[in-house]
Amino acid sequence: MSAGAETPPPPAPPTPEPPVLPPIRQEVVNPADKEAVEWLCGLLAAGQADLYGQDEADLSLLPTLTRTWMVRGEQLKVQAPGTNEKRSVSAAIDLTEGTLLWRTDDRRCADQFCATLHSCVGRSTGRGRLAVLLVDNAQGHRVGKTGIVRRGLDAHVGQVVLVFLPPYSPDLQPTERLWRQWRPNVTHNHVRDAMVDLQADSDAWLLRMAAKPADTLRIVGRPFIPKPLGKAA
Repeated sequence: MSAGAETPPPPAPPTPEPPVLPPIRQEVVNPADKEAVEWLCGLLAAGQADLYGQDEADLSLLPTLTRTWMVRGEQLKVQAPGTNEKRSVSAAIDLTEGTLLWRTDDRRCADQFCATLHSCVGRSTGRGRLAVLLVDNAQGHRVGKTGIVRRGLDAHVGQVVLVFLPPYSPDLQPTERLWRQWRPNVTHNHVRDAMVDLQADSDAWLLRMAAKPADTLRIVGRPFIPKPLGKAA
């Protein structure tokens, strides 16, 4: 070997193969379909899928007025803006582990829903799991032969399943319980006069919840423990 020769660099480590996801039987599930629900419960029980409760809430510069404690002799004054301004907050909670994902957009729409779906899929596929989203029948969630949600599902073929709750059944959506705590802490009787400050309050509260998954699970009721149908104790 000549004096000027150098030892060649070691070969680069092989790129890890992406995790293999279980096959999807159907990408949209009706909870009345017992066979489809049993299939999903089997995947969840085997650790092959994550179940998210997904929902939206309005963040409004016009505060929601409600009863509140005040110092005797000092009345809280809540200002009403001359022009209301709104944002939409979309949240998804892993109902087994309590992980909280959220985003705030100018309005509630299919684009916002698909962006939330994308975040759930990214988290779950990185763990080698399917993303299963429990959603309501809002206009921005509906799947057609074309449209924004259809394109969102096509972009994640084999990675996501949507489970649509029965119409007008908010009590079946665990994420609704998150909003019941969010509103008293963010929107009820607030005194913010700028949306940027109100959104910062919302993000700060959600960030605190995201840092404590156990508290998030406590709010939604309890961790979801899936069992295949017919095998429950």
